[in-house]
Amino acid sequence: MSIFTKVAMNVLMNNSHPEIDRKQCWNLHPHKEQCTDCKDICPYGDDVFSRPNLAKDWDLCADCGLCVSVCRTRCITPSSEQIQKDLAQAGADNETVWIGCEQSARHNDIVRACVGALTWEALAYLALNKKLVLDLTPCGECENDRCAALLRQNLTRLVEFLGQPLFEARITLAYQPDEAPYQAKELSRREMFAHMGDSSKNGTRQLLRMLPGLQDEEETTIQPFRYALNERVKQLKTATVSPFHYGVYLPAFTSKCFGCGRCEKNCKAGAIRLEDLPDGQTRVVITPWRCSECGMCVTSCNHKAIDGMKLRQLTSLGPVSVLRFRKNLCTECGKPIPSETTDGLCATCRVKQRTKKRQEAAAARAKQRAAERAAQRAAKQAAEAAGTAETAETAAAVAAPKPAPGSPH
Repeated sequence: MSIFTKVAMNVLMNNSHPEIDRKQCWNLHPHKEQCTDCKDICPYGDDVFSRPNLAKDWDLCADCGLCVSVCRTRCITPSSEQIQKDLAQAGADNETVWIGCEQSARHNDIVRACVGALTWEALAYLALNKKLVLDLTPCGECENDRCAALLRQNLTRLVEFLGQPLFEARITLAYQPDEAPYQAKELSRREMFAHMGDSSKNGTRQLLRMLPGLQDEEETTIQPFRYALNERVKQLKTATVSPFHYGVYLPAFTSKCFGCGRCEKNCKAGAIRLEDLPDGQTRVVITPWRCSECGMCVTSCNHKAIDGMKLRQLTSLGPVSVLRFRKNLCTECGKPIPSETTDGLCATCRVKQRTKKRQEAAAARAKQRAAERAAQRAAKQAAEAAGTAETAETAAAVAAPKPAPGSPH
């Protein structure tokens, strides 16, 4: 085997595995608790992940996708091959897509190690294109509690996003073998090959349109399924008279926010943006389809200006303005400061001013002590000089000859 062939095979094998964007990992930011979800749910845990945000050996990876689905910040993204497989069913001819795990006895269209390996965004995207049947018949005998918890979490989030009526209309949960039987469409040989070609082309077109290199002009990683979901929501909003409402968790900014920009800096997904308006105000703009709902902005806010993640009903996943305010700027450096600040200084300048005052006071005390020591030395020298003069006079008086007795003075 030539070196070129080996390199090509390694590239193809690596492309089938998930990718990790470490700058978005929860653990790279100061938190009270560390996240080990990806490492805990991985069937080969310690053998694949050297630590939660770094894979040491992808050779053992089974491409199950559980780490992708469980990641709270979506710093683990699926491979391009897996994305194309999942999204290709949205362009298939069947009106219903059956999804199941490897333990299922059904002939499902999408087969994963666990149904929970599909993120709720991927399920929502498929549900807005096709009716879904989730084959959950093996779940009653499954002993993997982590996968069961992940599946419940994804289904709960899916209900919140679509709403109960739309969820029930588009998704069927099959817990028994006789529920929602699989109905395969009979195709001729020519129709089968044409269908395969059309599905492949459709999936490729969706992939190329949806994934502009997985990065934008600001080098911000784009979440593929969220991008696809946003595109589908825009299509439905244009095509329907009364648009649907979708449940999205957004950070709840309060009046305590003064525009320090810490949340914008820590959001590596680029979902939060502070914009200065011509009238002198500043507004907080959130892009829901970029937001992974991780809550990193909440934990990073030192001033408690974000009251957690709140569920909001939106008709689109595009940018939305959530707060407007007028900035108060520091008189020294010009940085934003809280409105209740009385001295007009930011925390940094306040520390600098306090330090400067302390240094000036210390210098004044040192100067005073130096003057006192100089005065003490001068007094001591004067005393020593006076004592020396008195001693000299005494010595001179002693050394002077005494007059003889009876002699005139």
